[in-house]
Amino acid sequence: VNVYSNILKRLYPEIPVVIGGIEASLRRFTHYDYWQDKLLPSILVSSKADLMIYGMGEKGIVELASRLNAGENIETIKNIPQTAYLSDKSSVGYLPESNVLRLHSFEECLNSRKKFAENFKLIEEESNKLQPATIVEPTGNQLVVVNPTYPTMTEKEVDASFNLPY
Repeated sequence: VNVYSNILKRLYPEIPVVIGGIEASLRRFTHYDYWQDKLLPSILVSSKADLMIYGMGEKGIVELASRLNAGENIETIKNIPQTAYLSDKSSVGYLPESNVLRLHSFEECLNSRKKFAENFKLIEEESNKLQPATIVEPTGNQLVVVNPTYPTMTEKEVDASFNLPY
């Protein structure tokens, strides 16, 4: 994800880069990298991607494609469920405090295993709720903002997705 995303951003800086899949999903927050034996920030930081769709992205990718096709700019699309993006610390005032879970920063996690463990526990608990909160993690002078998931797909929606001609 990092290698290809960075190449794309260098060659075509005006083209939106959206990442997803298991690699991006598992690295949407501060995470332990086994290859480097250290904590790394969200893959959004290192990949320079414009947006991430995490988990099973059936609904998110369709909504994103529809909105881009309608002429919306990737930089203004911040409210699609099951997406994550980087934001300046000053520009997330629109987030409702009542449904926002604020994590310890990446830098705090680097200095405290306990804070990293607390973040991990909170992320796992929130990820398994039927109505999760928006999760925000400070990283440097930015915030990783992870929108809640879509509601669980109905049987009819799952069947329609699996009946597509992949």
